[in-house]
Amino acid sequence: MAITPLPTPPSREDPNNFAERADALLAALVTFVTECNATAATVNAQSTSATASAATATTKAGDAAAARDIAMAAVNYK
Repeated sequence: MAITPLPTPPSREDPNNFAERADALLAALVTFVTECNATAATVNAQSTSATASAATATTKAGDAAAARDIAMAAVNYK
C-alpha cells in the first residue's frame, strides 16, 4: 500500500508560510495515519503468512528426510 507523501512542513525560518503549511500538514496527518495503519495491517498479515509457510516448509523437509530414510532402507534391505 502506498503512503501519500506529507506536504512541506512549517518552519520558523519562513514565518509568512508557517500557518498555511502547519494547517496543510495537520490536515494531511489524517490520511497519513490511515495509510500507515493499513500498511501495518498488511505487513502483519504477510508476516503471519510467512511464518506459517516456514513452518510448513520445515514439516515438509522432515517428511522428505523420512521418505529418503525409508527408501534407503528398502534399497539396503537384504
